[in-house]
Amino acid sequence: MMAAFLILVLAAGVFSATYDYMRDLYEAMGLMVKRWIKSLRETELNDRGETFERVRSLMWITMGMGSDLAVWLFFILSVLSGLGVLLTIGLKLTMWLRIVAVVTSSFIPYLILKVRMEKIRVKSSLEGEILLSELTDNYKIYYYNMREAVEKTARSIEDAPNSKRLLADLSRGLERASTENSVKRLLTEFSLSINTSWSNTLNNLMYFSILKGIRVEEALEDLETTIMKAREVREYSRRQMNEPRLMIRYLVPGCYLLTFVSGIRFFGLGADEFIRYQFYTETGATWFTILLILYIISYMANLYFSQNKLDL
Repeated sequence: MMAAFLILVLAAGVFSATYDYMRDLYEAMGLMVKRWIKSLRETELNDRGETFERVRSLMWITMGMGSDLAVWLFFILSVLSGLGVLLTIGLKLTMWLRIVAVVTSSFIPYLILKVRMEKIRVKSSLEGEILLSELTDNYKIYYYNMREAVEKTARSIEDAPNSKRLLADLSRGLERASTENSVKRLLTEFSLSINTSWSNTLNNLMYFSILKGIRVEEALEDLETTIMKAREVREYSRRQMNEPRLMIRYLVPGCYLLTFVSGIRFFGLGADEFIRYQFYTETGATWFTILLILYIISYMANLYFSQNKLDL
């Protein structure tokens, strides 16, 4: 009892003596982390190849990260995903199935970002009317200056959080852009963030206004009217298709859990036996990998194709 008391007193003394140092160290580490995250979010206009730039655009749209370091970290994470599968169950598989499993798992981070981007696109497309209305008004108010209109719209727009973020990113990029190619790239990324016919048209209108000095207020008004009509058509023709999503999300995992329960209840297997046969034998690992690959593909495909964007 006395020894425990002395240890507590010693621990309290050490804590009191090092409290200020530990607090300063914690604040310094927090500042370093913030700076590191900020460095990941800094967009770089270097062209490092089609694949690299495609991943950069994807990360910028979904996570707000556009630095070279962020892209390289993404590639490293993808490789580690494949190695993780290879080192866990991959050694129990045949050569071809091992390759398929490693490639599929390596693409999982990319697929997650693609699905997330599609969700952002859907939400952003539904804000088209608000975006066009605010942008057109500010374009007229600020004497047909598209750069200033984008900046003011990013500050004033309400009830459209996705469009607000996209416009804010575009405005910050336009402030730094000094060449025609850099402006075109920023506008392209803005358009890809929504990926609809009307966003492509808006991209072209911004391009002609910013780089060519052409007034586009009438075209903006026509585009706004067209989007309003497209929303009416969408609301009329929309159908709820929840059955496939529910089946993929709940029925497939439920069936697998039933195989576990059935193996224990009706075949006399213990939990450790089931796990050993499933993951530590070639046949069990092979069929589990096939099931998991098909489930991932179907789940991602359902998420990707079931979105309903507002388009022309």
